[in-house]
Amino acid sequence: MKLLIIVLLLLSSKVAVSDTSATWNRIILSGGAYTLMGLAPPELRAADTLNIFLEGDGAPGTAFELAEFIGGNSVYIARPCQYFSRQQFTNCDKALLTSHRYSRAVIDSISRAITVMKIRYQASRVRLIGFSGGGAIATIIAAQRDDIDLLVTVAGNLDHKRWTEFNEIAPLIGSLNPVDFSGSLEGVRQIHLIGERDNVVPGSVLSSYLAHMQKLDNVKSYIISGADHLCCWSMALADVLD
Repeated sequence: MKLLIIVLLLLSSKVAVSDTSATWNRIILSGGAYTLMGLAPPELRAADTLNIFLEGDGAPGTAFELAEFIGGNSVYIARPCQYFSRQQFTNCDKALLTSHRYSRAVIDSISRAITVMKIRYQASRVRLIGFSGGGAIATIIAAQRDDIDLLVTVAGNLDHKRWTEFNEIAPLIGSLNPVDFSGSLEGVRQIHLIGERDNVVPGSVLSSYLAHMQKLDNVKSYIISGADHLCCWSMALADVLD
C-alpha cells in the first residue's frame, strides 16, 4: 500500500467548499487513485471511536450537514472529485460520476482515507455513516475491514441494480454492488434508515439487501416518517447513534 499523505488545506486554496464548512478544518486525503476532501472540527484532537461520514452521489453537502449536526467525534470524507475543479484533477471523467461511481478504485481510495483519519485522530474503531451513494460505499468498505464498530446508512443505495431499475436509468456496469457483500456483513452491527417519502432510493432497495442475508441479528432498520431523500434526517440519526 502506498503511503498516504495528509495535508491541511489553506483557506486561500482554490477548492470550492460551502460557507457552512468554514469552521471545520479542510484536509486533503491523497494516496489512492483519487484525491479526496476531508473536513474535521478544529477542536477534535483524538477519539477512541471515530464517526466517519461519507458523502452521497452528485452535489455534496447532505452528509456534511449530518456530520456537523452530530458533532463530537465526527469527521467527513467527500467523494472523488467533489469540491475540486476539473482543472485540478484530470481523472474526474463521466464514468466516475455514473457507471463507475462505486468502482474498486473508488472503494480503495475511500478506505485508505478512512485509515488516514483513524491514524490522525488515534482511533481504534470507526462508526461508518454513509448517505445515499455514500451508504453503498460504506457498506462495501465495512465488509472488507475489521475495525467497523457500527455501519449506518441514511437513504442508502444498498442494491444499485434494483435502484437503477426503479429509476429507469442505465445500470452501473463498472460498480461493485453492496447487496453482493450482505452475507459477509452479518456479523457487523448495522442500522439502516429509509425515508417514508423518498422517491429516489425507495424501501424496496433496502428490502432487497436484507433479503440476501440469512441472519438479521445485528441489523436494525427504520422507516423515518416524513423524510424524503434529502430531508429530514438529523434527529433520526442522532437518536440511533445515541
